Amino acid sequence: MPLHPSAAQGFAVDTRRYQRARPGYPAEAIEWALGEVGVGHGAAVVELGAGTGKLTSDLVVRGLQVIAVEPVAQMAAELSARLPEVQVVEACADATGLPQGRAEAVLAAQSFHWFATREAVQEIRRVLRPRGWLVLVWNRRDQGHPVWQAVAELIEPLRVDEPTHEGDRWRSALSAGSGFGELTHRRFPHWVAASREGLEDRVLSISYVACQPPEVHRRIRAELQSIWSSRLPGLEEVRLPYHTDLFLARAVA
Repeated sequence: MPLHPSAAQGFAVDTRRYQRARPGYPAEAIEWALGEVGVGHGAAVVELGAGTGKLTSDLVVRGLQVIAVEPVAQMAAELSARLPEVQVVEACADATGLPQGRAEAVLAAQSFHWFATREAVQEIRRVLRPRGWLVLVWNRRDQGHPVWQAVAELIEPLRVDEPTHEGDRWRSALSAGSGFGELTHRRFPHWVAASREGLEDRVLSISYVACQPPEVHRRIRAELQSIWSSRLPGLEEVRLPYHTDLFLARAVA
């Protein structure tokens, strides 16, 4: 399955910006997920669409043996540089090349919506051990906050046909017949510190924004400065709200 152009181009633009700007995950969310699926120190897990390793580092510090699969070469290189102890495989989720039954769990953070296809789910089943778990994680901007509302109004016109984690579209890949049981969902609140520059980096790290031409980036930066000045006057740093959503599904056989 070829990468969507926005992912192939946008995520290759500035991997350091992505690593710098994207929030990590609440410790309690990671602990809950790993506890629910029963993987701990020494367990072999596969992470799909690992990016620059935002989740990978959380797994490594908990003693898991992680194989990180990432299709964008620039992101795979950034991950390898940051976490040289991790095995990084440059491949797509539907053709990892990993041995059958390699993992006790497969995880995907900020990525499953990009490859939510029957072929990718079949590959996940192949890589998993019997009765293994799939763990999906997303940080989602809390659109009830006025800053995130204004950001959405600014950037949504740039979205063309990019898949999104919002809504239920990605769920169809895990519907009846997928080989996975019912999804379990839990949400954790997540507040992340941001400065003016950090907000710019966060917005410019979004794939379909990152791949825009320089003149569009200049306009977005100016608009973001206006959003900050009008909604957060006099502040140098704020805490912006996210929801961290986790979904767990177990292979049925």
